[in-house]
Amino acid sequence: GSTGIVINRPMPGNLLKIATETPSNVDLSLKLAFNTATVSYGGPIMQEEYSVLHGYGEVEGSKKVAPGVFVGGSEELMNEVRRDNFSPDQALFVKGHAAWVPGQLSREVAKGVWYPASVSADFILRYAGAQVTEDDNLEDLWSDIMSCMGGKYREIMRKHAGRGDMRMMS
Repeated sequence: GSTGIVINRPMPGNLLKIATETPSNVDLSLKLAFNTATVSYGGPIMQEEYSVLHGYGEVEGSKKVAPGVFVGGSEELMNEVRRDNFSPDQALFVKGHAAWVPGQLSREVAKGVWYPASVSADFILRYAGAQVTEDDNLEDLWSDIMSCMGGKYREIMRKHAGRGDMRMMS
C-alpha cells in the first residue's frame, strides 16, 4: 500500500491549541516549544499522531523526503528552538495521514482523482514559513501547483479554483 500526508489544509490555531484540544501523541514540552507552529490536517488515519515537516536539514530522527524537505526529528528540532537556532514558525506539524491499499492509489491517479507533481520545497513548506512572492496564491496552494504544471492541469485548476486551502476546515 501507499501512505501520504495532506499539506494544504492548515487548521485554525497552532500546535499548542490543536494538540491540547484534541487527542494527540504530542508531549507538553513539544507543544510549548512549537506553540506557534502551523498544523495541517494530514489525513483521516491515526489523527492522534503528528509528523513534522521542515527545511532545517537532517537532524537526528529526521528523514529527507525531497530536496530541502525533511520529516521527523522533532526532539532535536525542539533543542534547536530552545537554542534560538530554529523558529517554530518554520515547522509544519501534520495531524494524521492518508493510506491506500495496494493498487488503490495508482487506480485513483488513473481516474484523475489525484495529480502527481514534483514540486519545490517552497511549495511543500508553504505553511512552514517558506518564502512566497506576490505571484503566489497564499490562499490556495493546490491552485498554485496546478497552475505551475500548466496545460491541462491549469484548465483543471481554473474549473475548480476559488475554494482555497481552508475549504475543509470550516
